[in-house]
Amino acid sequence: MSYCINPDCKHRQNPDTLECCQDCGTPLLINQRYQLIKPLRPLDPRNSTDIFEVDERGTKRVMKILKYGNSQLVEMFEREALTLQQLNHPGIPKVEIDGYFTFTPRDSCQELHCLVMEKIEGDNLEQWVNRHGKITQYVAINWLRQLMEIIDALHQSHFFHRDIKPSNIMIKPDGQLALIDFGTVRGITGTYLLKFRGGSATTVMSGGYTPPEQIDGQATPQSDFYALGRTFVYLLTGQHPSEIPKNPKTGQLIWRDKAPQIQSALAELIDEFMAQNPANRPLNTGAILRYLTVKGLMMKSLLRSLNSPNFQLLAIGLLTVGIIGSVIYRLSFPYLAKKYYELGVKELKSNRLAQSQKYYEQAKYFDSENSKTYNDLGLVCQRQKKFICAQENYEQALKLDENNAVSRYNLGGLYDDSGDLEQAEIQYQLARQNNSPVAANAMSDLARLKILHGDAETAIKLSLEGLQRTEKPLVQSALYKNLGWAHFMQTNYNQAEIDLRQAIQLNKDRTDAYCLLALVLEAKGDRGKALAAWKECRNRDAQNRVEVKTWQTMAIQRLKDAAQRP
Repeated sequence: MSYCINPDCKHRQNPDTLECCQDCGTPLLINQRYQLIKPLRPLDPRNSTDIFEVDERGTKRVMKILKYGNSQLVEMFEREALTLQQLNHPGIPKVEIDGYFTFTPRDSCQELHCLVMEKIEGDNLEQWVNRHGKITQYVAINWLRQLMEIIDALHQSHFFHRDIKPSNIMIKPDGQLALIDFGTVRGITGTYLLKFRGGSATTVMSGGYTPPEQIDGQATPQSDFYALGRTFVYLLTGQHPSEIPKNPKTGQLIWRDKAPQIQSALAELIDEFMAQNPANRPLNTGAILRYLTVKGLMMKSLLRSLNSPNFQLLAIGLLTVGIIGSVIYRLSFPYLAKKYYELGVKELKSNRLAQSQKYYEQAKYFDSENSKTYNDLGLVCQRQKKFICAQENYEQALKLDENNAVSRYNLGGLYDDSGDLEQAEIQYQLARQNNSPVAANAMSDLARLKILHGDAETAIKLSLEGLQRTEKPLVQSALYKNLGWAHFMQTNYNQAEIDLRQAIQLNKDRTDAYCLLALVLEAKGDRGKALAAWKECRNRDAQNRVEVKTWQTMAIQRLKDAAQRP
């Protein structure tokens, strides 16, 4: 059975043998690759989206289809697509770079927005509780840690979800959780904060789970914690939050008597999530993850034991012995710091980021004054898209050594990745003024920003200056790419081609150089060579740059158009 994508079609079910809908004539194979197999929720005209399981050449995926052209809905839909394309976490559905597109049914003027994503197998947590009943403390801690790691990846990438609830959390067959439905996601940016203060942000509500500030259109990252707390009240009690009585003075749910299976420390954490004032909720995901260690959850029980007389006598005896051992232990700190730092460097070079981060954290514990450790830890966090963690460590490295050009340059790159180009330029300028070898890298990235601002002439000067200050092929490749880009802006196509081919010769994996070369060859009228360059542009890594992702989208379209030509 195949379904027609056209929401206005009167008979959407079709036999597999047909190529076009028997009722409206719309192709049943969307973009020559997606066949709609079955709806994943009832096809209700009141919903702004349809959600289908689709078959993509033998692989099951999910397609979400926006049926209406309302500008606000389109903006939210596009934001969902961009967010999922940027995130890379096993608990978040993956979307490929070409997973978002538009499609117009036959004889229709209504453009449909389509988003194809990874299909997460399993039940949602609402279904799970209906089948198995309320969860134990062990399961609660396990699930809470998993979800906090997912939310951490989201928040570190400067997004927050705004619609966390049991039905938006999936449990896979292997027991791992996944967060779905990113249609309400927002970016954590200054622009958004201004919007919600002015009351113009979109209000998203899910009864029983939505925090009070979000009802007023003023959601913050801490709003996700409130919804998560309400979610765990449901999981631990088996009752919807709206069915549970509230304290008339504080507005807090009176739920603990319905979850006797958990200890008070965990219950207090969940109550903290649900504080009416966002300022009284946990500061960030990192603080929650630290609390979720066994040490954190048992801390209050341990503190109660400290008041025991027997414990105090024992502590005095242990303290005497401990002082001697402590002196010896402290003397070993420099050696341990150096050892853990070297292990962190080794794991970072092998791209084992999680293990590298653990070693750097240990090195930081044994020597909290080494700026190199903070810088490397910032780099590890940045590669994991944990932007807040990265920023904190880069800034700490600069506090310890304000002349640390590498940290200055890395901080500029962090701002660059997060879209704050003004702050990125400030940091690149400061790094450029240093005599460190990284100054040439800063000139390259500074030239790129000048190009994005339309200043090709300054970009050329910076790139030429950078070439005089480095002999590293990869840095030279980036500088030649900028020269080619700037000359392309000036319509000096012959020089642009020379520069871009030099960039590729120095670094054959330079994706942006292939993309720009394709644009230059198109401008020169060399269609055949341009298509070859577009193919290289499409097939390579996006380098975490917005302009490269845009060019790769162009490459997909150019190659598609070429394939359809006779």
